[in-house]
Amino acid sequence: MHIKKAAVIVGGLALIAVLGVYLGFALHYQDTMLPHTTFAGVSVGGMKVSDASAKIKSATLDKQYTLTDQGKTVSTFTGNAVGTFQDVGQDLAALQKQQNPWAWPIAAVGGEADAADNGNTHSLKLNQKKVQTFVDQTVAKLNQGRTQTTNASIAKKDGAFVITKETYGTALDKTKVDHLVTQMVSTGQSAADLKETYVKPTVTASSAKLQKDLADLKKLSAIKGTYSIAGDSVTIPQQLIKNSVYYQNGQVSVNPEVFTDYLAQLAAKYNTIDRKRTFKTTNSGTVTVPAGTFGWSIQQSNEAQALADTIKKGADFTRHPLVSGSGQSFTGDGVGKTYVEVSKAKQHEWVYIDGVLKISTDVVTGKPGQDTPSGAFFVWSKQRNATLKGLNDDGSKYASPVSYWMPIDYTGVGLHDSPWQTKYGGDWYKEHGSHGCVNTPPDVMAKVYSLVPAGTPVIVY
Repeated sequence: MHIKKAAVIVGGLALIAVLGVYLGFALHYQDTMLPHTTFAGVSVGGMKVSDASAKIKSATLDKQYTLTDQGKTVSTFTGNAVGTFQDVGQDLAALQKQQNPWAWPIAAVGGEADAADNGNTHSLKLNQKKVQTFVDQTVAKLNQGRTQTTNASIAKKDGAFVITKETYGTALDKTKVDHLVTQMVSTGQSAADLKETYVKPTVTASSAKLQKDLADLKKLSAIKGTYSIAGDSVTIPQQLIKNSVYYQNGQVSVNPEVFTDYLAQLAAKYNTIDRKRTFKTTNSGTVTVPAGTFGWSIQQSNEAQALADTIKKGADFTRHPLVSGSGQSFTGDGVGKTYVEVSKAKQHEWVYIDGVLKISTDVVTGKPGQDTPSGAFFVWSKQRNATLKGLNDDGSKYASPVSYWMPIDYTGVGLHDSPWQTKYGGDWYKEHGSHGCVNTPPDVMAKVYSLVPAGTPVIVY
C-alpha cells in the first residue's frame, strides 16, 4: 500500500517537473524564435528578434555567392552587391508573432513548419534596383562571345519558302538571371548554375503558326492576277507576284514596292491624260486633238499598295487599277458614245447621247488672240445662274451673268448661253468672239444643260 502511494507521489512530481519544463520553454519562446527556425538560410532558432536580425544581416552581407556555367565558376558576389541592407527586424518580428510558443515541442522535433500557425516565406526583400544593376553589368560581361539563340522562321531558298529551324545559344536572359540572383540571396542559396537562364527560342520548327504561315506563303506565291484596263486583259507576271511575297518578324507580307516599275510601264502604255487623241468627227474626218482635262492616269503608288492588299487576300483575281481623272471606262479611248463635239473652223457644236445626235447648233468660240483651246476636255461641273468674270481686251473687267454654265477646263473655259450674241456661226467670232468659251444660243443651251451630265467628254478642234 505504501509502495503504491509512493509511486503516485513520484509520478506526480515527475509530471509537475515536465509541466514546469514545458511551461518554462513556452515562456522562453514567447519572445524568441522556435527551434529550427531559419530565415534566408540562416538558423535563428531560440534567438530574440534583435539578435536574429543582427546575425542575418552579418551572414547575408558578408556571404559569398557563386554563379557557375558548364562546370566553371563565372561570377562571385556578396550580399552587399545586391543591397541586402534593409532592416529585417520587422519581418522577423512578424514571423515570431505568428509562431505558437506552446507548440515548441513539435518545433523541436519536426521543425518550425510544424510549429507555425500558417506558412511563411522566410526570405529577404532585396533592393531590386541594386539587383538589376548587378545583373545588367554581370550579364553584359558574361554574354560577350556567347552564341545567340534564334527562333525558327521561314526563309526563301532557291525561290521556295522553307522553314529554318531554331538554334539554341548560350546567351543569358537577364530576366532569368535576375530571378536566380534574387532567389539565391533571399533564401541563402550559396551557388547556382546559369544553364537554366540561357535564352530559349520562343518559336520552334513545329510551331502550328509557323506551319500555317508557310502554307499561306506558298498559296500567295501561286496566285494569278489580271488587270482589266482600256479594253485589254493584262496578266500580271506571276514571278512578280511571287517576288512580292515575303516573311518578316513572324508575319506574312506582300511588298508593294516590287510593283513600282511594272505599274510605271502600264501607266506609260495606258494613261490617257496628257496624251494626244484621235477623234472621228461628224463631218470633218478624223482629227488629232491635244491633251486637255479629259483622261485618266494610274495612281501608281496607291495601286501598288492596293495590288499588294489584293494578293494578300489569297485568291486569284481580276481588278481595275486605281486611277485619277475622267473617262475611266477602261474601254477603247474612253470617249464613248455620249459626248459634245465643237468645231472651231465650222463654228458648230454637236451633242451625242448614247450615239444618237440630239443637238446640232451654230456657236461662237473665242475671237482670234483669245481662241478657244483645242483638246479633249470634259464637263467637270454644272451650275445655274452663274456670273462669269474676267478682263476685256482693253484691260477693263467684265462680269457676264449666264443661266447655264458648264466649265470644261481649269482656266475658265466652258459652255454657256450668251444672250448678248445676235448671231452665231460663220465668221461672226472673228469680231464678236468670246474670251475663250463656247457661246451657245440660250434656248439651245438649256437643252444642252439638260441632256449632258457632268463628266461628259467635250472634244474641241
